[in-house]
Amino acid sequence: WVQARIRYAEESVAFERRLAEHLAENEAVTEEFRKMARAAWERARQQYPRALATFGSENPSMPGSVGAGRPALQQVLRAGNLRELVTFLFQGISSDLVPEMLGGREEPNPEIEAERPSRRQAEGRTQLERLAEQLRLDDTLSAPEKQAALARATREHTLPVDPDDVRPPLSRAERPFAVNDLGLTWMPASSVYDLAMSSGLQQTSEETGGLVLTGTAGSTYRFLVHAARMRDQWGLDLDLGLIRAGMIAMSLSADHHSFHEVMRGAQLALDSIPGHDPALDYRDNWGRYWNVHPLTEQELRRHVAGGGRFPDEHAQDVEDAAGL
Repeated sequence: WVQARIRYAEESVAFERRLAEHLAENEAVTEEFRKMARAAWERARQQYPRALATFGSENPSMPGSVGAGRPALQQVLRAGNLRELVTFLFQGISSDLVPEMLGGREEPNPEIEAERPSRRQAEGRTQLERLAEQLRLDDTLSAPEKQAALARATREHTLPVDPDDVRPPLSRAERPFAVNDLGLTWMPASSVYDLAMSSGLQQTSEETGGLVLTGTAGSTYRFLVHAARMRDQWGLDLDLGLIRAGMIAMSLSADHHSFHEVMRGAQLALDSIPGHDPALDYRDNWGRYWNVHPLTEQELRRHVAGGGRFPDEHAQDVEDAAGL
């Protein structure tokens, strides 16, 4: 039984990596985010024309940053990849610009709020901040030497992916923000935070087999809540399953969250939406990977599942071999 659980966890890690890569270049998912982003931009252009730069980011540690200039943001709306579109909307939602256009900020979800005290700064992040302070006080080093030392130390915590292997490929607008002499500059949330082993999520996930990184995805919760509000208030025809799929792709590929955490965040949003499609409901058990809208079981087996088999099937092989 223990060996089966270990095998399930190992296969889950590999499955989630391939799933993120596959969804990241799914055209239907990308175009759904483009539809959502264009609607948000158009409303903001009418109501808050001086706040359009809010949709942009110049933060090199954030995947999808292209700057905050209007030409760059308009290019994202025209032809941006999924990562750029998610960041565009993330900036608009997290700043409360989008919520303000939809009647105000939503009520915080009590389950997500209850997790917050268990979320703590990762040890690596603490060490990095300590080094930054030591360098600041070091009079023996020049400013460029301090910057170089901090950049080398930071590289140990950024996403360990070759810039040329990023999916979807880096755009011309992203590259100046995303790459320096040492590689990618993106900082995963899992390098900044972790979740105490004593937390409720860690304990329940141990029972159901869900992987845990940083806690239930509050960003996914907010994306789905506001997608539903756009649908209801603006008449925008948005598929919440496609929005969830995009959050799976971007959250997993950036090491911000696990599949389990994204699906939990999405489910909390779905539970708050009257008449949501029950086919989207998350099954929090070892069969969690069988239902990932918009992909069929056949697509998952062909493009994502290791050897065409789901993690729970690999775990079952271990149990069968042990005669359990």
